[in-house]
Amino acid sequence: MTDPQPQDYPLVEKYLVGYRNFERADLRAAQLSKVQLAGVYLCWADLTDVHLQGATLDYADLTGAMMWRSHLDQSSFRLANLHKAILIRASAKAANFSGAELHRADLRLANLQEANFSGANLRGAKLAYSNLRGADLSGADLSGADLTGADLSGALVNACCWQSATLNRAKLDGNFKASSKHMRDKLAFHELLN
Repeated sequence: MTDPQPQDYPLVEKYLVGYRNFERADLRAAQLSKVQLAGVYLCWADLTDVHLQGATLDYADLTGAMMWRSHLDQSSFRLANLHKAILIRASAKAANFSGAELHRADLRLANLQEANFSGANLRGAKLAYSNLRGADLSGADLSGADLTGADLSGALVNACCWQSATLNRAKLDGNFKASSKHMRDKLAFHELLN
């Protein structure tokens, strides 16, 4: 028996004929790599262990979606709404979250290496112990975000808002440039703690 393909899922069939509302859908461990689901409505859906590598979910609404251990490498979530989404231990290497709404999203222990978060709203997001090596955070709002123990080596942080962000034990390197007095003060405090 072969593994199910994306076209084998009713969601894909319905999407292709114009249906967009899949609120609270159960897509645990679904094989949906490289599917085109732009504008889909997956609020509060269970996407635990889902395979969405290379998929396009631009403008999608994933508010409150459960995405534990999801496989999102090289997928696109441009301008998507992931407010309160749970992506603990997700792998989203080189994924595109530019302009996305990730307010209060839970990305703890996620692999976000080289992901694009430019212009994204990450206010109050939980990013503790996540891998953000080489990620693009340019213009992102990280106000109140928890980056405890996160690896920010090589991350682009131009014009970020860091107000009340927590950086305890975060890994920072020479590429991490303070763009404001507030950030320079926060980094000085960080140095005292480490």
